[in-house]
Amino acid sequence: MHGKKNLFIRNLNNSLGDLLFPITGKPALTCALVLVGVYASLDCPSFAPVLLASIAIIVKFIPKEVKWIVFLSLIAGFASHAICQKKDIQNTTEPAVKACGMVESLLNRPNGTAFIVNVADGNAGSQKYRVRLTEKRDLPELPRPGDRICYEASWYPIQPPTVPGAFNTRAWLQSQGLRAYGKFLHWESREGPWIPERSFFAFRNWIKSRFDDYLDPSETGLLLGLLAGDRSGIPEALRSDFQRSGLVHVLAISGFHVVLLAGMLMVFLKATGLPHRLVRIVAVILLLIYVPVTGGSPAVRRAVMMFAVPQIGALLQRPANTMNSLGVALIFIMLPEPDVIWNPGFQLSVAATAGILIGGHCNPLKNIPDIFKKNNLLKKIQELVIDPTYVTLCATLATSPFLIHHFKTLSPFAWLGNIVVVPAISWGMQAGLFALISPLDFLRQHFCYAASFFLRLASLLTRMLSDSSEASVTVGPFGPALLLVIGALFLVLPAIKKNKVARVYGFVCLILFATLFCISSYKDVLFPSWKLTLIDVGQGDSILLTTPSKKHILIDAGPLDKQDAGKDIIVPYLHYIGVLQLDALVITHPDLDHFGGAESILKSFPVKELWVTDCSRTEPKEAWLSALEQAADRNIPIRDISRGFIWKESMFELKAVHPKPGICRETNEGSITLRVKGLGHSAVLTGDLSVAGEKEILKTGTFLKSDVLKLGHHGSKTSSSVKFLNAVSPQLALISSGRKNRFHHPSKQIIRRLDSLQIPYLNTAKNGSISITFTNDTTMIQTTLE
Repeated sequence: MHGKKNLFIRNLNNSLGDLLFPITGKPALTCALVLVGVYASLDCPSFAPVLLASIAIIVKFIPKEVKWIVFLSLIAGFASHAICQKKDIQNTTEPAVKACGMVESLLNRPNGTAFIVNVADGNAGSQKYRVRLTEKRDLPELPRPGDRICYEASWYPIQPPTVPGAFNTRAWLQSQGLRAYGKFLHWESREGPWIPERSFFAFRNWIKSRFDDYLDPSETGLLLGLLAGDRSGIPEALRSDFQRSGLVHVLAISGFHVVLLAGMLMVFLKATGLPHRLVRIVAVILLLIYVPVTGGSPAVRRAVMMFAVPQIGALLQRPANTMNSLGVALIFIMLPEPDVIWNPGFQLSVAATAGILIGGHCNPLKNIPDIFKKNNLLKKIQELVIDPTYVTLCATLATSPFLIHHFKTLSPFAWLGNIVVVPAISWGMQAGLFALISPLDFLRQHFCYAASFFLRLASLLTRMLSDSSEASVTVGPFGPALLLVIGALFLVLPAIKKNKVARVYGFVCLILFATLFCISSYKDVLFPSWKLTLIDVGQGDSILLTTPSKKHILIDAGPLDKQDAGKDIIVPYLHYIGVLQLDALVITHPDLDHFGGAESILKSFPVKELWVTDCSRTEPKEAWLSALEQAADRNIPIRDISRGFIWKESMFELKAVHPKPGICRETNEGSITLRVKGLGHSAVLTGDLSVAGEKEILKTGTFLKSDVLKLGHHGSKTSSSVKFLNAVSPQLALISSGRKNRFHHPSKQIIRRLDSLQIPYLNTAKNGSISITFTNDTTMIQTTLE
């Protein structure tokens, strides 16, 4: 018995050793993983036991000489984390309205030029800080990097997100090392010393000037983004198309661009007849200079270092392993900047690279029979379709946990985009590079025309891929722990066939996922609930109903003024909370602050039905007709809603109490008004219902008493009459209004009326998004602010 136990332990150790050998056999990669474990443990102590235990397991199976590397890596990790730990910029004093400093860099933006200014407030012993200020005027001369500038500024307010999953301005400022951002009111500058960024900025402007003569601004902006990392000139619509189709990585300077540039650079240098050793040295130097030209993102630094390590190894006649080269790059990036491990771009770049490298070693297509290899047609199919698909699959599996964590979405069409769009982008980049170095205007012109053709082709293909509402699908949300488990499962997939430990781990993961799915399903059945969420879309309306069976009905789509509420607020929120599709989109009436985001939602998110009033179909507003056309183009049924309409499921009912069918009236007066009820609770949702509409409802004798009332017309005095409030007799009133809106909603008269009737209220302008969850015996209210 004792012998069998020893044999089992020995076999287990052997299996673990074989499974970990791809890591433990590469010292640089081992060191990099140890650093990641240390940094993550220090930043997230709850994960420390698992991460440090993993490091201990690695130590057991590595050679003795590598154990010293792990030990030194632990010391280096703790030391660099302590030395480089950033101070919380949010806790510092507010920046001065008037101050002087040095221009650190300039960023071209669609609405002007942004300046990163390194400010010294002049107090003895005070630390410098950085701010970002925008000059929106088109001036003939602007300060250059290195110049001294004294300014008076107006700061933009920094508020926490009012919608879950929305852009976090404070966190963005912290990640960029900025104390504040705003716009210039007045500034004066004088010439300062030369700094490298001055030359890099001039170089980027020179690149732009080479394209401006023959390309339109959008094409110039796209090429400038692809070659120099300045994406300010890329149209927002095109950027959105690339993001929805899963190809946004093409627009960010990363490994794809560096590999392409490095390959072309090596070809050019070898064509000059230089010795091979000198070619390698010059190529490495030029790419190292290229890093700050593009802004020096972690992905670019990683790609350049992975190119430099093999080249330096070849100079020293010591061939470099690709995974070990990845480890070297990670060490040089992480040691001076431990926080980089939380950068989404860095995570995705490293994960995609690792996935491609690991997948390449265990590619099942390597062992296809020789008869297929000799067939020219099959070889072409493999080169153009099968191999790119396999590489995309490897990169997708490796990056999916990070994509799900950060964005809650995956793109089913990313593999197709990488096959048909990426080649067009690469050819456009090559034509653009030839245009840059062409000594004759005649050649530059024709290379620019070639670049234009390929970039337009890529844009067209991307638009076709992104036009589907399924181009970006919701996945999750899942907790970080579960995503780590999924990521580890993808790593051991290649070894499952041969390694017993990998098979056991895969089986345990399968049981874990099945158990979590069952628990979630049974929880919904045993403890049913429904939810009403008033989404903060500014001066507009948008309400999400989630039924006990987890169906989702969106009532109104927010405004279309400073931003598209559908694209910028509602769709990201739906992804964030894990909504797969909308069972219905209800537009209470065709006013822009209620339907403004509808077209974007219909275009970019799966919607089963669109509910409107019969009178709204003839409303002659161009934007509204465009939204209806979008629904028709996507074969989304349009249903007319009027008094008496009922939508039911077990334990939940939605009923329309207004308007009366066939009678068209002013849009606010004809707003769809709904009463929803379930599990002993109810709510009345009124759109922009006016007092005249309220009177019409009261005449019908409809039972209105409810727990919650969404006040009509954002709390305007034209709605919410005393008789209507008494008929509903809500325990809570909800108001959807924008901060400092020009209509001064909600009306002070209405607020006094609510107070006199002792009806408490919540307002999105003050409380942010408001979520109310109803169960059989409880009502839980959550707000994103206060």
